[in-house]
Order: sequence, then structure tokens, then C-alpha cells
Amino acid sequence: MIKKTALAIVATALLNTLPMAQAQQADFPQGPVRVIVPYGAGGSADILARAISDKLTQLWGQTVIVENKPGGIGTIGIMSVVKSKADGYTLVSVPVSDLAVNPHLYKKRSFDVLKDLDPVSQVGSVPNVLITNPALGLQSPADLIKLARQADQTLTYSSPGVGSQAHLAAEVFARKHGLTLNHIPYNSVSAAITDVAGGHVDLMFAQLPSALGFIQGKTVTLLGIAAQQRSPLLPDTPTLTESTGETYGDFISWSGLMAPAGTSIAIREKIARDLKHVMDNTDLNRVLASSGTVGIGSTPQQLDAAIREDYERYGRIIADLKLALD
Repeated sequence: MIKKTALAIVATALLNTLPMAQAQQADFPQGPVRVIVPYGAGGSADILARAISDKLTQLWGQTVIVENKPGGIGTIGIMSVVKSKADGYTLVSVPVSDLAVNPHLYKKRSFDVLKDLDPVSQVGSVPNVLITNPALGLQSPADLIKLARQADQTLTYSSPGVGSQAHLAAEVFARKHGLTLNHIPYNSVSAAITDVAGGHVDLMFAQLPSALGFIQGKTVTLLGIAAQQRSPLLPDTPTLTESTGETYGDFISWSGLMAPAGTSIAIREKIARDLKHVMDNTDLNRVLASSGTVGIGSTPQQLDAAIREDYERYGRIIADLKLALD
């Protein structure tokens, strides 16, 4: 009898939460929503957040405000959201580097992405591409591998910094093929690519939006996509795996929309559904594609799985390379 009574109480409590959850979904949002970008204006994370905010503003009839809070390698902006009220009205657009890479490089960060933020939806992705200086005369990854093995001098590759996706992708590629490459880190993506185009550096793994203008202008040579599937923006360009037969994993820079821990799943699912709606029913994907970005939408559960998968994968890569930055 006691068990039956307890079960009845639990069942009643669960049923009573359903109307509340439905009301939360129907009513949200009732005021402005802030999306924090933990980096400066004009970057890929900022462009993506502003494109999304414009469409959600139109759909909701409520202003979606993008605020840039750079500093501390993303820490300042992310912490401002971690400390915000968990009501869905303050969100943060976080690149995979902050969700899955930096936690392994910076052990002393003041937050834990797996505990202090709740997933809402993936919002966009860009692949890394392998580019080389045209003067090398390379046409395929096989040409690059052959040259690296035979060259009198060690080939050089640039990146926007130690521990960046560009750095990790190049090291994984080199190790797969037993190559020795000389890493030259830069302070910015544009400088790193410009020096490949200018012949000061031999090659680079670069995010497609940053490299697209150089590729189209033929000032760099595109050798392949550093992902398991071809990019819909470059359908005729094979992946590195297609070209070499080796597997490298996805080196895709994607962004996730996150909320403070404790934000209602009903609200997070509502935001995710509405985001998917504007992806599918507006010109948002076309706008993003013009800058080399593929718009995507997901459920909170799918984003959570993506974070954990990349968190483990990048953790293994960084441990193998013995990298630590604090």
C-alpha cells in the first residue's frame, strides 16, 4: 500500500509539471534575449550570432541582442553567462574550441563547460581545409606527403596559435604519415594565411571562411577538407580521407548555443526548435553560406552528445602531444 501511495504521488507530481513546461514553452520569450559572444566583433562567432539573432527577433517579436564580451580566451564572456539567471534570457554562442579543446589546455579555468552550462542547440559549422602555397606545385595530399618526405628542408605550417584546431589538425596529419613539420604559430588567422599565400610558410589547416577568399583568388592551393564528409560549400573537393585512405577525425569548427546551468529543458527545447525553424524556412543558410558557414540546428541532447564526443577526442590528441598552456 505504501509503495502504491508513493508511486501515485510521484505520478501526480510529474503530471502537474507538464502544464507548467508547456506554458514555459508557449510563453517564451516575453522580453529581450541576450546572446553573449565571448570574442570581439567581426569574427566568425560574432557574424554567426548576429545572423541568427536577426531571424529569431523576427520570429519572436522580441529583440535578440548580441553582446561582445572578449577577453581571457573566452573566459570573461562565458563566465558572465555562467553567473546569469537560468531563465533562457541570457545565452552564449560558444565555439567548439571553448567547449572541447581549451578545457584540456587551460586546467585552471574558473568554469567547467560540462557542469556550468546547459546545451541548447548547435548553430553553425565550418570545416578546416588544407591549403598550400601555389609555388610548391602541389595538387593533392599525396603530393604534399611525398614532398615532405623528400624535401631538403623541413616544411613549415602556420596556425593562429598553439593548441588551435589548425595546430592540432596539422600534427594529427603529420603523425599519421610519419612526417616532421615545423610549426610557426601566429597571433591571428589572417596573418597565418597571408604568409602561406606570400610563400613565407608552406602550408596551413585553416577554417574555410577565413581561407575562402584566398582560395577563390588562387593565392593558395586547396588540397582537401579536414572532415569525414565533403563540405556542401565545396562539393567537388575531396576529404583528406578520400584522398589518402587514412582517418583523421573531423576538424570542424562548430558553435553551440548554451545557457546557464539549470535552465529549463522546456525553454531550451523551445529555443532549439525555433532556431531549426529559421534555419529551414528563411534565407539564413544562404546568408551563412556566403561566408563559408553551414547553418545547422539540433536538439539540446544532440548538442550535449557532440560536446562530449569532441571533448574526449581532443583530450586524447592534446594528451598525446603533451600540450598545456597554464
